[in-house]
Amino acid sequence: MEALKQGSDVLFILLGAIMVLAMHAGFAFLELGTVRKKNQVNALVKIMVDFAVSTVAYFLVGFAVAYGTGFLVSADQR
Repeated sequence: MEALKQGSDVLFILLGAIMVLAMHAGFAFLELGTVRKKNQVNALVKIMVDFAVSTVAYFLVGFAVAYGTGFLVSADQR
């Protein structure tokens, strides 16, 4: 029963991550549809930089808050 619980927890986290990535793509299309054609590259670069910075911030700070251990800690110490 414990293996089923652990597997469903992993599946839930993976599905959540997939939905967040899809949400970023949706917001990118939404924003690109609201700017002029000459500004679309600038808007897309801004969106990708925001995504990259927020991903790095999550792994450095948010992962420790969510799971109680750092992302850069080896698996033996968890």
